[in-house]
Amino acid sequence: MTKIMITGATGLLGRELVTKLSEHHDIIATGFSRAKPPIASLDLQDKQAVANFIETHQPNVIIHAAAERKPDVCETNHEATLNLNVAVSEHLAECCLQHNIRFIFISTDYVFDGDHAPYQENATPRPLNFYGQSKSQAEKAVLSVSEQHTIIRVPVLYGEVQTLAESAITVIAEQVMASAETEHDHWAIRYPTHVQDIALTIRDLIALSSSQCQGIFHVSDTTKLTKFNIAEIIKTQFSLDDKTLTPLSAPSQTASRPFNCALKDTRLHALGIHHTRDFTAAITKAIAPHIKENQLN
Repeated sequence: MTKIMITGATGLLGRELVTKLSEHHDIIATGFSRAKPPIASLDLQDKQAVANFIETHQPNVIIHAAAERKPDVCETNHEATLNLNVAVSEHLAECCLQHNIRFIFISTDYVFDGDHAPYQENATPRPLNFYGQSKSQAEKAVLSVSEQHTIIRVPVLYGEVQTLAESAITVIAEQVMASAETEHDHWAIRYPTHVQDIALTIRDLIALSSSQCQGIFHVSDTTKLTKFNIAEIIKTQFSLDDKTLTPLSAPSQTASRPFNCALKDTRLHALGIHHTRDFTAAITKAIAPHIKENQLN
């Protein structure tokens, strides 16, 4: 049985990785501020603690899902972003090389500027915001340690959330429910992808030899949506006829967002790996418990 260490196991993607991969593998789940047993508390910025942890547990694979993912937060705190998103990733990559451990690093479609979609795996990164810049730097650092390491680029994610605010997709439901009239971005094109499909893809890659999985992979669903489109789906699915939705035709956030970062999964297609699902059904299932709770209150 393969022993897999997962960082960021308290997060949206990390929890799903633990759930799906534990079906067939021995999982060592780690987190930090929110970690409670059986998730081990590990400060990834403490290099000695990380080295000791890896030496003690001796995983065969490390999946690095921990990161600062909020672009507006990254934009206002460069040092903390670089420490977590770049320095930690490089150190884990070095530890994996030293101990002959397969390393899988989770990156983002925000490494691209959004002007030349769809992007293949060998496209040149041109990030618009500091979050994308930090992840692009991390990619370079990881692959400079070893070209045998794996980079997984993903778009905006959603899934079974603990709170609606946990995902940039499910938070739209919270916004719609909070007010009779809401505004939603109708400019940026996104491809929301369920965390379970990311976990299933990584499961399939782990089953292959490390030589087949080195370098960059793109994992993305193909449903093309704006946040306004998603708000409309939520309004329809939950019969929220009293809600008024207004589309915004220009970006409004602090950090610049790319227009269209569609990821083309050329390498996964060649390997016959493809996991997808109907967005409307999946988002409805994900937010239904929270909508019902809100309506009861």
